[in-house]
Amino acid sequence: MDALIVNPPTLGDLERIGLAVRMSYFEFERQTAGAEGFLSFPGEHLGLLALASSCRAAGLAVAPINGQVANHRSLDETWQAMVAAAPGGPAAVGFSGPCQVLAENLTLAYRVRTRWPDTRIVMGHDFATLNFERLLQDYDCLDAVVVGEGERAFPLIVEAAKAGRSLADIAGVATRDANGRAQLATAAAPPLDLDTLPWVARDHLPLVLTAGMSAGIYTSRGCPYRCSFCTTGQTAARLGKHGSHRLRAIDDVVDEIERLVVDYEIPHLTIVDDLFVTSHPESRERATMFAELLRRRSLNVPFMIDARVDSIDPATFAALRQAGLHRVFVGVETGSDAQLAFYSKGYGRAGRDNGFVHRQMRVLANLGIEIVPGIITYHPESEPNELLSTLGTIDASGYRGTFQFMNRLFVHPGTSLWQDYHRRGLLVDEWPVPRWTFLTDRAAALERDILEAVAAGLGFDAVRTIFEQGVHTWLADQQPGLDVLAAPT
Repeated sequence: MDALIVNPPTLGDLERIGLAVRMSYFEFERQTAGAEGFLSFPGEHLGLLALASSCRAAGLAVAPINGQVANHRSLDETWQAMVAAAPGGPAAVGFSGPCQVLAENLTLAYRVRTRWPDTRIVMGHDFATLNFERLLQDYDCLDAVVVGEGERAFPLIVEAAKAGRSLADIAGVATRDANGRAQLATAAAPPLDLDTLPWVARDHLPLVLTAGMSAGIYTSRGCPYRCSFCTTGQTAARLGKHGSHRLRAIDDVVDEIERLVVDYEIPHLTIVDDLFVTSHPESRERATMFAELLRRRSLNVPFMIDARVDSIDPATFAALRQAGLHRVFVGVETGSDAQLAFYSKGYGRAGRDNGFVHRQMRVLANLGIEIVPGIITYHPESEPNELLSTLGTIDASGYRGTFQFMNRLFVHPGTSLWQDYHRRGLLVDEWPVPRWTFLTDRAAALERDILEAVAAGLGFDAVRTIFEQGVHTWLADQQPGLDVLAAPT
């Protein structure tokens, strides 16, 4: 075996809520989301499987190990799978995952270093890309970090590891110099042409389908926007103007979907692009062409996409609906103008209020498309007027899920948001999984009341009432004489 590529199970989150060892992370997700909600969850790690395809195209033997999909409840299970796949030791091991699984990845990396001391250990992902200097500085178990895309770089790493060569000259790979400092190869890796890449391997799709999750596919990479909290756009920005948002040819995408339908009889497809369609006319035309080609091929498979609230266009989404679109995650974020500006959402403020959100959501509802709104309820500086605006946004979305009253802003290390919060001292823990606390006790008390209500099993209406009354009471204490029963605007 030339290489292992590993996605560990998420254990830290389960430990924090007292479910460690009792169930796997995907088992927990299914329990909380229900079978219907879980259906659109893309269980495959497409980045990992894209590396597998590229390595195999280069004639390299590679085994992808996904502890999440395998429902591992401990790292011992993942380690046993790694040893079984490469008993003699691989030339290289690549680890992937966000900051939430850094501890899991490092534990496995140190086991690799102990058992196979000559194996090259590499990490990749958006998290690794944005934080490669710190990873190489702080963790001696890592030999290199792939900065950006890995389909070209990782096969070269494996070939160099097999031959005993240095990794320092591989474009897009960060290593250490003679003084132990992180260094990135001087020749920057150019953006990949997505239409020249092999389709991702489907090693784990049977397990994913058996578990009741969705097949996944990507039609683009990167993002044209630079939201301050998001790793995708900020990672893509490293590729320059012409590489930060690239699109696959629609014919190739639909060919791959047809293969999934024919070979695997998939019951559902999730398009994992962070933003499948934008408000730009060319993007809407592409989405319409995609819908037309799906219908022409009679590929009757329900699918889900992600979009921004300003991406929604009646004609485009009507075409997508006819082609099988049934669920859309819509990035609404907040009802606060100030927070939208702080998040660098770039919506353009003319006419965008909760009424605009309501009208956009109504377009989807009238087409029979299910809406899953993305709303950031709390951040460290939450104030009552802003929370009332966010309540209006929740109402406008039409989605009746209690989790909308629990959503905290997550601060990904290396993003501009993380840098701002770190500079201002708003982070209690800044690494590897940042944690913040509210600047006001009233915000903390409101969140605590909501969490207790949800834990007690109260439904949407009851939780909404507690939220609304709590915010109005907070406002009344700030502004004596205010009617605490007034409706939000």
